[in-house]
Amino acid sequence: MKKGVKSSQKRQPDVVSLSPFKKGFFFIFSSIPKEVFAVSFFGLFLGMSTTMVYSQMGMFLKTELHITEAAVALVDGIIEFVSFICRILVGVISDYLKDRKFILLFGCTVTLFARSILATATSSFMVTFIQSIERLGNGFQATTRDALIADISHVNDRGKAYGFSRSLKTVGCLLGVPIAILIMHLSHNNYRIVFSCATIPAAIAIICLLKIKTPNIVNNKENRKIENPFQRKYLNSLDEGFWKILLLSFTFEMGHFTESLLPIYASNFLSKTTSGSESMFVSLGQILFSFPVGLYADKFGKIALIRVCMIAMIFANLSFIFIHSTFGIYLGAFIWGGQMSAIQGLFLSIITEKVNTHVKATAIGIYYFTVGVAFLLASIIAGHIWTAFGGKYAFIYSLCVSCFSLSVSKLLLPSAYKNIKCS
Repeated sequence: MKKGVKSSQKRQPDVVSLSPFKKGFFFIFSSIPKEVFAVSFFGLFLGMSTTMVYSQMGMFLKTELHITEAAVALVDGIIEFVSFICRILVGVISDYLKDRKFILLFGCTVTLFARSILATATSSFMVTFIQSIERLGNGFQATTRDALIADISHVNDRGKAYGFSRSLKTVGCLLGVPIAILIMHLSHNNYRIVFSCATIPAAIAIICLLKIKTPNIVNNKENRKIENPFQRKYLNSLDEGFWKILLLSFTFEMGHFTESLLPIYASNFLSKTTSGSESMFVSLGQILFSFPVGLYADKFGKIALIRVCMIAMIFANLSFIFIHSTFGIYLGAFIWGGQMSAIQGLFLSIITEKVNTHVKATAIGIYYFTVGVAFLLASIIAGHIWTAFGGKYAFIYSLCVSCFSLSVSKLLLPSAYKNIKCS
């Protein structure tokens, strides 16, 4: 009996019961399951590949394909919407089959295929079509990856697990920007060479994914049993509170338009070659915000940290609006990226703790679809404002939405959510 108790205790992840940093730096990371590390390194290389493309995409569309800021925002909004709309279907499939690794492999392969032909694009229509395929692959990955992290992390450490995964993924994003800038410099501003080189880290991501061992929770016979997740006993967890969370995330996301416009705004203060460098500060903000915010959210509650992120978004917009310099661009990008990554991790943590485990990936898919609709609308609105009045007014629009979201958060996120436990 004692042996059985010991072995079951070993499988339980450590819980941070004191102040998150009280037991030391190495203790914090040692309590993260090794499978979360594996998934995070997969995200690191994929993030590197993605940022190499997206840090240059806005300027590529504007300078080589000669389209307006409104069209840039529309193209990126459509591309991202394809990814988000796919995530609902993938969530259902993932809950039904429970084979997360296979779905991740399929999605990453689709992404690699699309990225390998992006350099051949000669029109905005071709870019939209190819990038939609790439985002389709991303849709297969995102929902499944977040469901997998929820599977393999303890409920009391889930904010930390999501924060760590997003931070490590963003390390890849941060590295992708200087690599893209270096290639731009060496190739005399040849965007197509950058896009071709972006396939290399995507291929490494697939290799990392092959090394991931299927976690015990998925190997368990009971959990692998295929059944319809759309049963009343499971769907009951998608209650009023769940839809309130989605409404708040939709409202807040309406102020988050495409980051493809940020390099265009940065080009007012930076050269064509280095205008994409603001993406480094977006990534740096994500690295430095995500993990600490997730860590403290597990200890002090996610609701307060969500409001802190909303306030951070307000400051990001104020920086873009009032500090007309390279410093203002970098500061705004840093805060913009940090709060965006952190708040999505917090919303995901609440959702995966609130819903029944049989509809976990489905709930994540619905969340991403909601965010995708808001992102598309925000990009269209901001793009038209940008073209008609200038970039400053697009940030004023985002500022107003952020202030409104903060004001209604009290209604949509009651304090009762502070100590949600798994169903």
